[in-house]
Amino acid sequence: MLAGWMSARYFRTFRLAEERDRFDAVLTQRDRRIGVTVGTLWDGDAPSGAGGLESLVSADLEAAGDRNAYVLWAPPGGSIPTEEPGLSDLRVLVTRGVNGLEAAQRREIRRPVTLRLAKIDAAGAYMSVSGGMASVWTHLSENINGSFHLDSRELLRLPEEQAEVEILTTRVRDRAVLLEPEEITRVDVHDYWLVSRVPGTEPAGLTVIGSPEGADPADTGAMRRMLRGHIGRALEQRAGHGNDLSVLLLVASLAHMEDERVTAALRGMNPASYGAIDLIALVADGSVRQVLQPRSLPWES
Repeated sequence: MLAGWMSARYFRTFRLAEERDRFDAVLTQRDRRIGVTVGTLWDGDAPSGAGGLESLVSADLEAAGDRNAYVLWAPPGGSIPTEEPGLSDLRVLVTRGVNGLEAAQRREIRRPVTLRLAKIDAAGAYMSVSGGMASVWTHLSENINGSFHLDSRELLRLPEEQAEVEILTTRVRDRAVLLEPEEITRVDVHDYWLVSRVPGTEPAGLTVIGSPEGADPADTGAMRRMLRGHIGRALEQRAGHGNDLSVLLLVASLAHMEDERVTAALRGMNPASYGAIDLIALVADGSVRQVLQPRSLPWES
């Protein structure tokens, strides 16, 4: 993904080299070498069950003659089912979701989830919200009579399109109108997970990227600690090597790239602590974002 992003940004072709030296990866551009250090911004492995889903979907793709590389971006708190019928349902959703994707293209897949809505009181015009729809609580509170609480913890990622978000909020408000005080109802909606196709073909099949279920993406203290550790490791890998460019590539588990806090964390650090690194980029939610811009580029000198 980094090679594809750099190729599009700098109008040059970058390729992943087989040798790594002391780096986690090495990219080449003609006779130039770019050393890459890769670090995840969470503790632990991928979500439990990720390996089983990867094997099943990869086998389905291989049987269909599809040797491309795909990623399922599990949102924070996302769990991969290990039992039926949940595992087969997600397997089918992912296999269908990646069908027809072009290189570097992203697509949302819809997972059925259930919200729970309760009317607390006939007075007021307010809806408190826990879970994935907490960010749109003001829209949910519009034009409702009474006090409500919405449990949306099963919904982990809102859709990117505003029109889709409005459909969700309208569905909840429509159910709220039917409730009497102390009544509870279910609201069936979809959770919008993301799949993408990697620009290259390795590793073929499906890779699940996401943090363990207990990881908290809002823990900025832990994120800053891990960021400092990855910067230190990038400086160690860079020392003594004559590469033309050094890159620190961070991988985050986010519902949306707009939720990233790495840029703000880096601005709060002493520039001398990371000044020897040429480029810092962030991968999350199927896309790449530049966090630290290179002061100079070897092909422009």
